[in-house]
Amino acid sequence: MTGRGAGTTLSGMKIDTHNNHAISWIDLAAADLDGAVSFYSEMMSWETFTIPGTDYTMFTSAGEPVAGVMALTPEMGEMPPVWSVYVAVEDASASCARASELGGSVFQEPFDIPDGGKIAVVADPAGAAICLFEGVADSGFRLIDEPGAPCWFDVQSHDAPASVAFYQELFGWSAEPMEGMPYHVFSQGDRPIAGCLQIGEDMPAEMPSHWAVALSIHTSVEDFTAKATEKGAAPLGEPMESVYGTGVPIRDPWGATFMAFDRSTATA
Repeated sequence: MTGRGAGTTLSGMKIDTHNNHAISWIDLAAADLDGAVSFYSEMMSWETFTIPGTDYTMFTSAGEPVAGVMALTPEMGEMPPVWSVYVAVEDASASCARASELGGSVFQEPFDIPDGGKIAVVADPAGAAICLFEGVADSGFRLIDEPGAPCWFDVQSHDAPASVAFYQELFGWSAEPMEGMPYHVFSQGDRPIAGCLQIGEDMPAEMPSHWAVALSIHTSVEDFTAKATEKGAAPLGEPMESVYGTGVPIRDPWGATFMAFDRSTATA
């Protein structure tokens, strides 16, 4: 499902392998599997295939894997529909132990998956959950930052300083504050890979700390939002313009949220 190799090679926006502690995969836990497959396939121009012997469906763009979807199950308890972010690790058990030492929590101990890897779920001290994947090389998403692929990831935290320190220690990421904003940019080496936003008073108080996914769309934000609304989704705010493009948070028809991002408007 996900994976990592000895290094990360970028050819344009094509990724060959993911190195240790790189963000390597995203997937959706869906309340309505068939509905979610139909919605995202049409909205993102994704094709799908189901991994043999499993109920796990992979989304592809231009023939390359970019994301996955699975049905929520009774074993997941009251977990809501949600997009999850995965980080490649060499030893899931050791990473879980280290997360606990750093003040985080282990939501799911490592378990085996059909392709030979292991998955675990930990949470940072503010309660934001992130998945760990211990697996094989040459898997994970193969495209990033182009239409039909994920383009960014960030943790929205009720305690950003604690979250920043946790990921720096757990994954060795560096973090730089963004001037004039309650935001830090995480980098692996010299490559920006994610961010951390302090949840402020202008955001719903009941919003939990969480990881968020931005998807690069094929159309304008306005056209995407109109089409998504026709299908039962809803924007959660007005479009936000930046030097990196124009984005709008979307709640899909079953409650999972993501950022629809038009990178064609970027000036940087």
